[in-house]
Amino acid sequence: MGKFTVRHVFDVDVDKFWDEVFFDPDYNDRLFDEGLGFIYELVSLERQDDGTIDRKVRTEPKTDAPAAVKKLVGDKFSYLETGHFDPKTRKWTYVVTPSALPNKISIAGTFWVEPKGDSQLTRIVETELGVKIFGVGKVIEAFVEKETKDNYAKAQAFTNKWLKEKAR
Repeated sequence: MGKFTVRHVFDVDVDKFWDEVFFDPDYNDRLFDEGLGFIYELVSLERQDDGTIDRKVRTEPKTDAPAAVKKLVGDKFSYLETGHFDPKTRKWTYVVTPSALPNKISIAGTFWVEPKGDSQLTRIVETELGVKIFGVGKVIEAFVEKETKDNYAKAQAFTNKWLKEKAR
C-alpha cells in the first residue's frame, strides 16, 4: 500500500471553504462538470445537528488509462466516494469504492485545510492507495496516483477561478 500527499493553495478562508465551497451543491456540480469533465451524482448528503456531515458521490471520470488498466476495469469506470466531515477536527475522511475490482483496489484518505494568511488556505490531502493484482498492481497504483494528483490540481485551478467569479 502506497501513500502520497498533495498540497494546494486556495484563495478563500477556512470557514468559507467548508461552508461555501466544499459542501456547496452548485460548486460541486460545476467542479465535476466544467473543472474535471466527470459525470457526477450526489447520492446522499446527511447533516447532523452537531455539524457532522456524511456524503456519498458517484463519479465517472474521463481518463486515458493504459492498456493494462483498461483490460482489467473496462472502458467505462466509475467510483463511489463515501466521506465523513468531523466538525471537531475539521477533517474530511473518505473511502473510494471503484466499480471494477472493488476487492482488489483500495483508496482512502483524509484532507484538511490550514490557514495561510487572512484569505488563503492550504488544502492537504493524504491518500492511501493499494492494488492487489499480481503483475499489474504497481502499474495501476502509479496510474491512479497520477490521475488523482492531476485531478486535485485541476480542482485547485477551477476552484480559484470559481471563487473569483463568485466574488464579483
